[in-house]
Amino acid sequence: MRRPVCALFAGALGAQLIAAFEPQAGFWPLAALFGLGLLVLLAGGRARGWGLWLLLGAALGLAFSAHTEAQFDALTAAYDGRTVRLTATVEDVQEGYTRSTVRARLRVSEVNGEPAAFCCQCDGLPLSRAGEQVEGWFSLEAPAPADRPGRYADEVAFLAGYERRFRRLGPGPGFRAWSARLQSRLSEALCQGLEGDEAGALAAMIVGDRTRISSELNSAYRAAGLSHVLVVSGMHVTILCGVALPGMDRRKWLEQGRLLAARLPGRMGRKLHRRLGVRLARLELAPPRPARGGFHPGMVWRERIAALWPVVLAALLTGITGFTPSVLRAGAAVCIGALGVWLMAPADPLTSLALGGLWMSAFNSYAVCDIGFELSFAAVAGTLAGAELVRRRAARHPAREEDAPRRPLPVRLAARAWDAFWEAGCITLCASAATFPVLVLRGLSTSPYALLSGVAVLWLVQPMMVLGIAAALAGLAPALWPVCRACAWGAAFLVRLLNGWARMVAGWPGAELAFDTGYAALVCLGLMGLCWLAFRWRVRARIWLPALLLAAGAGIGAGLVLNRDVVRVELIGGVRTPSVVLAQNGQTVVLYRGGSSGRSAVERWLARHGQEQATLLVDLRLDPARSSQPPAQRVVTPGRFEPYTDFQTARGGIRLDLLRTSGGVGVRVTVDRWQLGAVSGDFELAGAAQVDWLLASPSAPGAFRWEEMLALGHYDWMRPDAPPAPSRLWLRPGGGTKAR
Repeated sequence: MRRPVCALFAGALGAQLIAAFEPQAGFWPLAALFGLGLLVLLAGGRARGWGLWLLLGAALGLAFSAHTEAQFDALTAAYDGRTVRLTATVEDVQEGYTRSTVRARLRVSEVNGEPAAFCCQCDGLPLSRAGEQVEGWFSLEAPAPADRPGRYADEVAFLAGYERRFRRLGPGPGFRAWSARLQSRLSEALCQGLEGDEAGALAAMIVGDRTRISSELNSAYRAAGLSHVLVVSGMHVTILCGVALPGMDRRKWLEQGRLLAARLPGRMGRKLHRRLGVRLARLELAPPRPARGGFHPGMVWRERIAALWPVVLAALLTGITGFTPSVLRAGAAVCIGALGVWLMAPADPLTSLALGGLWMSAFNSYAVCDIGFELSFAAVAGTLAGAELVRRRAARHPAREEDAPRRPLPVRLAARAWDAFWEAGCITLCASAATFPVLVLRGLSTSPYALLSGVAVLWLVQPMMVLGIAAALAGLAPALWPVCRACAWGAAFLVRLLNGWARMVAGWPGAELAFDTGYAALVCLGLMGLCWLAFRWRVRARIWLPALLLAAGAGIGAGLVLNRDVVRVELIGGVRTPSVVLAQNGQTVVLYRGGSSGRSAVERWLARHGQEQATLLVDLRLDPARSSQPPAQRVVTPGRFEPYTDFQTARGGIRLDLLRTSGGVGVRVTVDRWQLGAVSGDFELAGAAQVDWLLASPSAPGAFRWEEMLALGHYDWMRPDAPPAPSRLWLRPGGGTKAR
């Protein structure tokens, strides 16, 4: 079979996702995965090879997951709940909740003077810069079980709270610290003389510095379907390194490899010729056609040496941008491409993609849980599919270029414009279709205008990247200040156009869509089935493409109707301080219990759903600190009321009744015919109130009688034999609920 590595990666990916997201499911999902592999294996024919490689991949994925889980379990058993002295390097810095603190990611090198190696997230670190080495006493807490896949995907083993005796030890050692300092210098050089959104967008696009970008501009890019532009990804690596990589024409390299093999003596030459011409073509490449042209041995080593420069550039860009999954994936592709140059046989794109995924998940199996990882691989797969469609269309019309000189100039310009439009539209559509299932299954909003934005303005990205990189590098040398300013102004002009387009599209109706996860999964499966039928029956693109767009439009319209007035209830944050989020028709109500993990969880939830701030925030703490509250249009603090004071408010179809007692705060939420209760602190009533759902917290809810319960963990006041409670609830108008 062709591309066995792809089947290996598919099996490993499925096993790792099951082990990460459904650990409580135990044996059955894994048994289903292995059963599927066995069925394919027993089917015979070409499917037998796929079944075998799927089974091997699933076994490999389970081995990766077991190794990673053992590492995190050992760290949790050693340090969870302890206050220790850490020596660490600051890798990433964001704006803190107060002026004297920052939110930082720390890579620990010593614990109480003993060597250690893990990462932690500290949301209250004293002012520090990226690349510095610091020391202090911190309290370590393992992430909540619901947050562990996302935290572990970022290699964050603990949430660290600063306690005392903070010291700065100077520049940190190692490549990561050096690249973090370089990122800060490049960002300052790039943004010097620029202000506002232009500086923030340029810093995010060029060096991955997102501290300067505003939440309003970030939301506009998301609504326009351009959020990937603000994240340094594989597209940026391709733009930077693709021009430096030698031509990777498949036929040329295979022909040169055969010519070189013919010059080698005897058995060695025949063996190399067979490998390049048969084995590699069968496993990774399409059967090549003989190419014409001469062969110069000196050219081989020149192009081999030239292939090393993109590897250096990719490694540098990966370090500067903080080793994000998409950049790591692109860097792995560049390295595999350079290896293909040295072997005089280009690597297959899909095989390279699968090898990159296996390499990234081998050291940390939770990497597959990262949204950036999933979106990056899905986007590349969709882009490759779109490029294949473009190639097939060009192969069906080979005479266009030969007849071009005989056609009038306006006809030629129109033909070129149509070809460019077709290529951009086809690739953008395929990439959007590939990433759509990931977005909806992870609860993220999508933009119906992504295709239009991709065709209209993505041509601005390449010249913007070139000018921005030139400005950042020239800004490091004072003698090149005029060059830096000229390039920065040119890049800022292009960014201004891109920002204007994003803000304009964000104001259009239906710019951001969110769907029921189960419904979206069914729609995605239906669209995938239509694509498979079109491929199987070899239906022309002019037939299946409009049909696919019509089916997608009908599915989106039905989803909007079905999701109208649906209230989503979700518990987020830490087990000790779980916050409650209630969302309906773009309005968000947050019941906030404090804690650094709780605030960061609320902010991440709002950012994922394209919101700058909550509509209403109710702070359930008795002694709230306003500086530690997430952003909201209106904040209600029942803890500042007099004891036994009640308060009522409503947002859309959500009505809240609040009561402050001497020792706590109680909330009753009414949605249609359902009632939900939440408590904070020591809350008691003369008689227990009846509610349908209890939004659980560590506090014993003696004031409520409930039928069902939502919880993030198993608390002390719960029955030992109580089944695991869900953490999400969807309330549909007129009846019907769904808990997850």
